[in-house]
Amino acid sequence: MLARRGKDEIILSLAEVSPHPRWNGIESDDPAITVNQWFGRGDTRMNFFQTRVKSYALVFALALLATDIFAEESAPALSFDLPPTAIARPVDLSDRMTPTAQAGESMQVELRLSSMVSGSKLPTIERWMVQVVPRAASWRVLDYSPRTETGTDYATPIQVKRSDESTRSIGVAADGGYGHLASAHLGADNGDKQSEAIQFDKHAPLHAVSAAGTIERGRGVYYKLRWTSQQVLEGEKTFQVAFDVPPGFRAGMLDVVVMAYGKPAKSNPISGVWADMPLLETSSSSTMLGKAHFTVAVHREGDDAAWSLARQLASSEVRLRQAASGHRADTSIRSLPTLIRHVAAKMDVDSVDVHGDWAERLIAGKADPYIDPVIRKLPTDLRVVALDYNDSRRALLALSENR
Repeated sequence: MLARRGKDEIILSLAEVSPHPRWNGIESDDPAITVNQWFGRGDTRMNFFQTRVKSYALVFALALLATDIFAEESAPALSFDLPPTAIARPVDLSDRMTPTAQAGESMQVELRLSSMVSGSKLPTIERWMVQVVPRAASWRVLDYSPRTETGTDYATPIQVKRSDESTRSIGVAADGGYGHLASAHLGADNGDKQSEAIQFDKHAPLHAVSAAGTIERGRGVYYKLRWTSQQVLEGEKTFQVAFDVPPGFRAGMLDVVVMAYGKPAKSNPISGVWADMPLLETSSSSTMLGKAHFTVAVHREGDDAAWSLARQLASSEVRLRQAASGHRADTSIRSLPTLIRHVAAKMDVDSVDVHGDWAERLIAGKADPYIDPVIRKLPTDLRVVALDYNDSRRALLALSENR
């Protein structure tokens, strides 16, 4: 109970807070004590509350982090695959080259992207998004396949039939009789009927089966593929991109990012019931079901040295991923002490987080193993594997630079 005593003094009744007159070390025979007196004891109580709040916040952060980590470790229902190397074949696309690029060469690269849906409960895949971007800034897109295509779920044109019918009728009737001796009947009827029918064919509504275009100011290509009755987004899909490359091209690298969108499989009936409620539906019910980032080493057709270095780079990437994942498996974060150390590594810039994305950053070309602060502090065996991958990549790209 709160009451006011005097002018600026707020009184808190101890009868509703503590039955004992001694409250947190304050001796008082009066059943009421001022709030200002209680808080005036110093910073001890404030520090106590701050410690409790920090403890709750830390536990909450650990719970969220553990949920994310366990979710990342679970096997996805949708996975993608792409060969690590690709052949660049010369093609004649001189009519598509700009006047400033006539000194270059036209090279076509074919990419075979595969997807696999696994698990006892399958998601509903609606569309793919694929992006292909070269590492070299001098490459330009000349042509790509497949291009934008439209389709329909109807096999034939839609027939529309309209009919208009009107009927008009007028009738008059009269009956009369005189006892049982005589009877008479008089009637008249007039009818009019008109009928009109129109039949014509209507084009079936179209929707985009696939869409494609350029990105990165003409350096890359994007593809959008939609799951329809005529197109299934599972298995292998082939994409072809023709680039204008500098003369004397021998090797290069492509970054391929693929994302799948749709509706995830319902984990249990209760979650399915909540998801189907209209009030809980969002404006877009599609979510990302899977994402993958691939690095493809491209080599000129017939160049044995470039082919050998491309295969060497692919092998180095496999060793790098295996070493990174093996080190994560050796230092499991499923225990609470390891989880706390993992959180501390996230917060401390001077510590090394072996569970981070340093391997993905190195493969994507976003980290230099010689100056990156995380890679430099890795264990010796991991750092050696990272440097071997970096050397293999430099050797491949040097083929076109030293022409």
